[in-house]
Parts: sequence; structure tokens; C-alpha cells
Amino acid sequence: MSKKIYIHMQEEGYPSQTSKIQVPKTWTEKTVTDVIKLFSDAYNKKNPDFQLELNKIHFATKEGEKIYSNDLVGSAIEDLSDYYIKFGIHVRESLVEVVDKDAIRCKNYGCNQYYKEVDNHDVACCHHTGPPVFHDTAKYWSCCADRKAYDFETFQTLTGCATGRHSNTAQQVTIAASPNAVAMSEAPPTVLKSIADFNTTNPTAATAASSAIKSTERKSTRNADGTARCQRKGCQKTFKIEENSATSCVHHVGNPVFHDAVKVWSCCPDKKCYDFDEFLAVPGCAVGWHDDGVLDV
Repeated sequence: MSKKIYIHMQEEGYPSQTSKIQVPKTWTEKTVTDVIKLFSDAYNKKNPDFQLELNKIHFATKEGEKIYSNDLVGSAIEDLSDYYIKFGIHVRESLVEVVDKDAIRCKNYGCNQYYKEVDNHDVACCHHTGPPVFHDTAKYWSCCADRKAYDFETFQTLTGCATGRHSNTAQQVTIAASPNAVAMSEAPPTVLKSIADFNTTNPTAATAASSAIKSTERKSTRNADGTARCQRKGCQKTFKIEENSATSCVHHVGNPVFHDAVKVWSCCPDKKCYDFDEFLAVPGCAVGWHDDGVLDV
């Protein structure tokens, strides 16, 4: 599952900015620095006189808890949380050390240490046997539910409950389901119906063909007060119908494209954004009449 977070820049002497960023679900093995870069790239582009140096800033929570920049996104970043840009370097020293090029990072839960297979043995790794659980403000390993932490630094120090060999096999479950989630075995089974059965039990329902026809019908957005809302992509402005002209609307002729954390209009592929508000502010590439659903445009 992707994570939606809010990043704030409120440092004295720098323009304030808040961005809502969606971190792709494929980023669990990336570092917090990669997420900070999404914000800093957009911020630097918008504020050329106030550049943020990626290696000199870090995240902190609203309560002031610092987030290690070289921690993994899967364990360090929480969904629907606020993070604040702070100046200074904040990384785990153990990860700053030079790692042997032949070393492998262990992927057992809670380990993440580097090792060489030649040095691996049956008690080399102290790890957890279950995935982490992030519920409300509590953070704990599903195999050690009696040991809960409420900040990431404490969570990272929770010692493992099992020993064994280091492993470079990725875990199938990165984060365990919330205790409030309905187990698959408890969920009601999905009943599949054929199209014929559906039409028999829903004689007044729209058919696929009629739905397709309706989807091409334009709907009027005109209001009784003489205004209307433009339906063109990238515009959506409310305008006075009597003032509409061939140069009133600046819009996009392509479609929005969302890939990983990048947001871009297909007609303007060179204007890539990471912040959704910034994406909405990208100026259109075409000029014409506002489309109110009535005027033939």
C-alpha cells in the first residue's frame, strides 16, 4: 500500500511550503533520503534563491522526533503523517561505515546488518520472526506484541526473539496488517455472477452498451446566475458565460499521468511534478473556449 504524507518546510528565513506526497508502495526498500528528495527537488525548483541541500537536511515529526535519513521507508515512514524539514545531518552511524563490497545485507526482520556468507553461521543473526506492526502511535514486532515502542529510535532497539543464519531472501510481508483489519478468512466470500444472471436479476440496469453511450454525452455545467464551470482538463474554472471567448481558456490537451511519485500531463512530458498542488498549477498548453457542456467546442 502506498503512503500519503505531508511534508512541511517552516524554517526561519526560508519560504514556507507544505506538500502532500504519495510514497509508492514499491519504495519500502528505499531510504528516507529518497522521500526527502521528492520534496527538495520541487522546493528548489519553486524557490531558486533558497536551495535545500539534500545531504544537509532531515525529517522530524511534529513532536520533534528526528527520523534517520538512511532508515528504510517501510519501517520509518508512517501513512498519513506529518514530517518537517530540519537542517542538519541525522543518519545512523552504523550505516555510514564503509561496507565491504562483498558484504550482503541481511533481510531477516529487524536485522539489516551486512554479512559475508563465509562468516555466516547458525547463530550469526538475532532477528524477529514476524513483520512489524504500526497501529495508531504504537510500533512493535508481531512476534513480540508485549514489547511496544512509541518512537522509531526505541522501536529500532527492540532486540530480536530468535537466532539463526543471516538471509538475503526478501520477506513476503513487509508490514503486518493492523489489528483492526478484517482477516481474509473472516471476510465474506466474493460471489461471482455472470452477465446473464446480472441482467436477469436487474432488468432495469444499464447495459454496457448504454453505459458507454451515456459516458460520451456531455453534461451542461451552466448555472441560473449566468456562470458555468469549464470542463476542460487543467482548467475547471468557473466563468461568466457572456464573457466566454476563443482565448478565455488555457488548458491541457492530454491526460494526467501518475507513475510512481511522478505526476505529469501527457501533453507536457517535460513538466514533471512530485507535489500534487504543484501539478495542478502547471499551466496549460492550449488556448480556446471554456467548455460548459453546451457550447460546441
